Amino acid sequence: MFSLLAGVLAFFYDLIPNYAVAITLLTLAVMGVLTPFMLKGTRSMLRMQKLQPEMKRIQEMHKGDRQAQNEAMMAFYKEHQINPVGGCLPMLLQFPVLLVMFRVLRGLVKTHSVTLKAGAKCVGQVVKNKCVTGTPSYIGHNTALYQALEKSGGKMKSFGVDFGAIPTHAGRGAPVLYLLIVLVVVSSYYQLRQMQARQPANAMQNNQMGQQMQTMNRIMPLFSGLISLQLPGGVTLYFLISNLFRVAQQGLMYKYDPHLKAHMEEVREAQSRSASEPPAAPAPRRSLFGGSRASTDANGKSPSNGASGGPKGQTRPASGRVTQPGRPGQARKRSKKKR
Repeated sequence: MFSLLAGVLAFFYDLIPNYAVAITLLTLAVMGVLTPFMLKGTRSMLRMQKLQPEMKRIQEMHKGDRQAQNEAMMAFYKEHQINPVGGCLPMLLQFPVLLVMFRVLRGLVKTHSVTLKAGAKCVGQVVKNKCVTGTPSYIGHNTALYQALEKSGGKMKSFGVDFGAIPTHAGRGAPVLYLLIVLVVVSSYYQLRQMQARQPANAMQNNQMGQQMQTMNRIMPLFSGLISLQLPGGVTLYFLISNLFRVAQQGLMYKYDPHLKAHMEEVREAQSRSASEPPAAPAPRRSLFGGSRASTDANGKSPSNGASGGPKGQTRPASGRVTQPGRPGQARKRSKKKR
């Protein structure tokens, strides 16, 4: 894998002897290979949007039991052959490529230094009475890329910027590399917002996995900027170009792909039907002694035999006491005693 990626980079450098341009062309080639996975992940995301009404019903059925809800959702995904993380698949595939790109650039800028003797010639660069020669890995000695790195002492300078160094060791080109890192964070955030904008407003909030994806969308742009601080400038450039490619790719796919356009129409119809359906009636509450207990009758009043549901002949005033109906004579005797 390392030799393959380095060989492709050497091929593009042979065409255009510029490190930044060669890295850009390599990035576009890798993104072209990942395009089918991007398309598949997008279609998987749209299938989930189309089935959102059914997923919402499942969540309502198991509203009080998180474990049962997750089990029912997993069974639903399996039944409809949906990958819940399919929309993130292209982004997840980028990380192995980034690691390979990091290792390749680290191997290409390897150097060998020897003390320069009087009258000796130096193929590379003379630094403090030492001859620093580039010894790139993963590519053949007869390639233009190998010979250029050998003579430059392992420096990948383009437009005055060393794309083989990290920002803290890039010298005068450090501000450009820091600017690339800022652009990586901004483009990562915009790309994730672009993906989220094409999903229903409640699609990312009605289930635990959707909430986790929302959290990831907030963290990933910042994380990409932090790791870029320790990456060579060439890897940061690769990161930026890949983000911009995905932003443009998503816009073109939704605009010109007939399958995605048809999917979007089906999603809109399913969402409009779900919005027009009346909400399901809540299940009757169960009493402690079994059976369902209705709180009101058809007229909106509490069911009772009397004024307040007590035994027949009893009345329950606002104080809550139950009074028995007395005989007329008892009331007269009490009034005479008081006199």
